[in-house]
Amino acid sequence: MIRIKFHPAFWLFALAVVLQGGYAYLLATIAVVLVHELAHSRAAYSRGYVLDCVTLMPYGAMLAGGENISRKDSLPIAVAGPLTNFAICICLYALWWAFPSAYIYTKTVFEVSFAIGAFNLLPAYPLDGARIIVALSKSPVKALRALRIAGIILAFAVFGLYLVSYFYSLNYSLGVMAVLLYVSATGGTEKEMYRHLTEAIPYTKHLNSPIVRRTVMVHDGLKLIRLAKHIDADSYTTFEVVNDAFEKTAELDEKEVGQLLVGYPLQSTLKEVLPVWRAERKA
Repeated sequence: MIRIKFHPAFWLFALAVVLQGGYAYLLATIAVVLVHELAHSRAAYSRGYVLDCVTLMPYGAMLAGGENISRKDSLPIAVAGPLTNFAICICLYALWWAFPSAYIYTKTVFEVSFAIGAFNLLPAYPLDGARIIVALSKSPVKALRALRIAGIILAFAVFGLYLVSYFYSLNYSLGVMAVLLYVSATGGTEKEMYRHLTEAIPYTKHLNSPIVRRTVMVHDGLKLIRLAKHIDADSYTTFEVVNDAFEKTAELDEKEVGQLLVGYPLQSTLKEVLPVWRAERKA
């Protein structure tokens, strides 16, 4: 279960939006940002990482956990958020084509989703665009240093737009966003972290209550990551692995499943890893 927190700057942003009468804009922003971060979360989970907490900010969110994610996995996870924003826009555009009357009710969501998706692709730390570049770079340390500078420049640019808005329609949210971008860009080390799925599995049981012993039948074509959800603190599970003919090919306890989850890619199937695992145990 992901805990959702609000950064103090988000409440400043919310206040600024409310002062400008943008209640619908604020609600749309909260909804779109949550969907954006949920996309990051699902992409991370599919690669064996879980998130402890999402802290909402004006331009997106800060994801917190424990273990730094690998560069190999960070690219699809970083891309997932903006792609989801653009997918929402495409779906809304199709909705307008089919039901033109829906435009007036969904226009704000479209604008917010496109803005957050496009803004997060800018090559400036701590936005998703910076994380994509770091993941692709052969020299991530140098890339991150340059992207932090780009983040500072972007913060000043946004603050400049805030000052310009004084002469047209004052936009307090730009000022809040500029300050937060500057603080994030000049802050310490990487803040967006995950912990591996296996660290979240409750191998320790609730001994102050009865423990249910159960057997779960799983097909050998099942991916390893699907096994984790069957382990909880109130039961001890034995996994019977069967083939297409429902013939039992293996029996695994929770400890053995844990060894598979740690030792092999989580998107691998039991049929792929069990022969290798058995051979390694015999060696």
